[in-house]
Amino acid sequence: MKKTDVLVTLIGMARAGLGFTPTDALACISELIEREDKQNPLHDANVERLLRLGACVWSLKHGMLAPPSSKGLLPQELKQPE
Repeated sequence: MKKTDVLVTLIGMARAGLGFTPTDALACISELIEREDKQNPLHDANVERLLRLGACVWSLKHGMLAPPSSKGLLPQELKQPE
């Protein structure tokens, strides 16, 4: 599915009230992380992307729309996904 198609579908689902609540979205992301195969070479990258998605949902849920701060983060937490 192309990005444009995904966006149009997401907007349509949201307008129809078919989206998850933030709590359910976070639960779904948690479930997807649990299903990840630890033997898969892409495991860490997949989990990181899901965690970033969860962080976005969390930020929206809690009204944390300010740019993220790097204060208090360890260097390995600042690395960008490859």
